[in-house]
Amino acid sequence: MPVIKSIKDIVVGQALRLAGNPRVSKLASDPRLMNAAMKALSLGGTLKSGMDRAGGVAAGVLGLATQQEVANLRATIQQLEDTVSTLEAKTAAAKTPPSP
Repeated sequence: MPVIKSIKDIVVGQALRLAGNPRVSKLASDPRLMNAAMKALSLGGTLKSGMDRAGGVAAGVLGLATQQEVANLRATIQQLEDTVSTLEAKTAAAKTPPSP
């Protein structure tokens, strides 16, 4: 997508230009600002985990499967299908008589 790439290039260019500014460098070295920035960056993960937890509770109340439960079931089904294939192959090999 050329539009997204050009926007990304513009943003990166502006960020590099700002990083070279001595006032921005002075602000970036302020521990209070860095702590606030780190909290802001971790906020997204905190919100996502809270929303996932709330979604899991709501799914339980409504009797619906969560995304994680569906993924676990798919993995279990795949493992069982592999086991069945292996057993079928062993059974077929045991049924065929050896050639004289």
